[in-house]
Amino acid sequence: MAEVERQVREVMAEVLEVDARRIGEEFARGDAPSWDSLNHLRLVAAIEEAFGVRFTMREVGEMESYAAIRRLLAARIASA
Repeated sequence: MAEVERQVREVMAEVLEVDARRIGEEFARGDAPSWDSLNHLRLVAAIEEAFGVRFTMREVGEMESYAAIRRLLAARIASA
């Protein structure tokens, strides 16, 4: 799971243009000025592509933090 967490941080850092070291358990949408609605969709698409998964619209709406993304991704990977 550590590898998954590292990869999620890298994807988030690239899309949101932040240092991956800033992305921790408490990192949320308000912590990155670039995390607007367009970059939110880009972030979801990048995570889906990186991990070969698809999220529902409800899940996309819940992805407001690193912790939420990690939780939803773990559930999606476990069900694959």
